[in-house]
Amino acid sequence: MAMGARGRATAIEPAVTSRFDGMVPPTASGSDPAFLVTGELRLLRPAIPILGTVLLVLALVAGVPILYYMVYAVLALVALTFIWTRSLVRWLSVTRVLRTKWCVVGEPIVEEFILRNGGRLPALWVEVRDESTVPGYEPGSVQTLGGFEQRQWRMRTVCNRRGLYELGPLRLVTGDPFGIFQGTVTYHASTSFIVYPPLLDLPDLPMPYGRLPGASRTHIRSLDVTTDASSIRAYAPGDSLHRIHWLSSARAGELRSKEFDFEPSGNLWAILDLDRGVHVGEGLESTEEYAVNVTGALIHRALRDNKAVGLVAIGATRVIVHPGKGSAHLWRLMEVLATVRADGAEPLDRVMSDVQSTLGRGLSVVTITPSTDPAWLQHLHSARARATMPAVILIDASTFASRGERPGGRTSVSARALQAQLGSAGFQTHVVQQGQQFQIVGQSTTPAARGHVN
Repeated sequence: MAMGARGRATAIEPAVTSRFDGMVPPTASGSDPAFLVTGELRLLRPAIPILGTVLLVLALVAGVPILYYMVYAVLALVALTFIWTRSLVRWLSVTRVLRTKWCVVGEPIVEEFILRNGGRLPALWVEVRDESTVPGYEPGSVQTLGGFEQRQWRMRTVCNRRGLYELGPLRLVTGDPFGIFQGTVTYHASTSFIVYPPLLDLPDLPMPYGRLPGASRTHIRSLDVTTDASSIRAYAPGDSLHRIHWLSSARAGELRSKEFDFEPSGNLWAILDLDRGVHVGEGLESTEEYAVNVTGALIHRALRDNKAVGLVAIGATRVIVHPGKGSAHLWRLMEVLATVRADGAEPLDRVMSDVQSTLGRGLSVVTITPSTDPAWLQHLHSARARATMPAVILIDASTFASRGERPGGRTSVSARALQAQLGSAGFQTHVVQQGQQFQIVGQSTTPAARGHVN
């Protein structure tokens, strides 16, 4: 039996102060959208009304007065418990106040709950059931409320897995003291909650910037519009309006177009290998998590050095984020890293071949992968031929693989052998093993992750 329920909007307050020196993700403004709140009343013990019906039949047949009294008692009990439960469904309400709109792995999610009974009848038990998908977060509770009373409590859980999750829906389950009826109030609203990867600092990780450093012009002509305009030329049919230099055109009395150079090559592309065939390990101690963490550290350091950073992460979903700068771009890339999974079917050599034209010239390209299949090495040579400075960060899958698990999937050489091969070819190469020592930005080195980078 569905029925109306009093609903209260979920309140969302500003995020708790973080330790990242003012670098916080941009948040959307505006009021929370309306959501549906429904109430439901259900009969748990149908034997009670059946018993009343049987007693009524017996009373009519036998004419014994005591049977009539028993019928009246059963009817009164059913009516009383129905009204009681219906009142609770009508007057119970809950407010959840989200104190943290986002968090980074290792930081807590904090919520406050306020449960109210706006009616006269007491609620001997109210179970708050939350269907949030954040791993390890169970804010449910069982409370007792008198008439016109409220209860308040706070839930705090440390987030240990990156990802995009949902907070809600929320259900209130209550009933009468005899357990004849059960009432449910459902808040159908859910709020997206993102857990970013840890923001790490790897001071021993060199940054492989391109061959054309500095802020001066590169003197390499670009067919695309960049931020580096070098000269003016006569207008050519097909030039877009963005290329026209209106001031020079007004002076000359004819249209003139801007000529562009490549931007300074300190820009960096990070290619994250998400081929499920090469990743091993489970949970936080997996090549997937280490690769994501190292990619995040690389991105953070490059943006901190005022370099534009782009990201290629092709798994089951194809994600290519073009280079950009600033705090907003950092958190856009971190949001991508929060949701990517090693669920791709394309090997790294095919991915690098597909995105070769996207990366452009004169930039730095860093590939983060546990793959030791030499098939993708040819793309590093072709990248260097395009005046691009390539580098590789190898996640040593052999240190993550458990018994019976084949490290690296399509691997044909060891990480050490591949590192030597890349080094002899003149490529910067770094090997990350399980137990890598990660230093979280704003904190001392985490004691749980020990290791080294070679």
